[in-house]
Amino acid sequence: CAVIESVLWDAVPSYLRKLDAQCRVTLGKKLPVDVTPVKFASWIGGDRDGNPNCTPAVTQEVLAYQKLRAAKMFLNDLNFLYSELAISSRFSPELEALAVTIENSDD
Repeated sequence: CAVIESVLWDAVPSYLRKLDAQCRVTLGKKLPVDVTPVKFASWIGGDRDGNPNCTPAVTQEVLAYQKLRAAKMFLNDLNFLYSELAISSRFSPELEALAVTIENSDD
């Protein structure tokens, strides 16, 4: 459990920021958004090489649990960001103009 949080949520983003900084210094270019310098794979719930307890239903349950964990991690980050934002009754003219375009948007 803690491995996913410490590796996927903390270490990998930190590594990618450092790699991006090094690319800028060494190559004069930022790390492309679509590059995949780190790849992950998992066998979680997929141990079907003779294990009678690993059924399609078990795999679906494990995937649902992992999706829920990811959603909770995103929610924790959003809650942290929310707590960091300052609430103000005074906004810049640019921000007020942006708010008007968002309010008037069909999306």
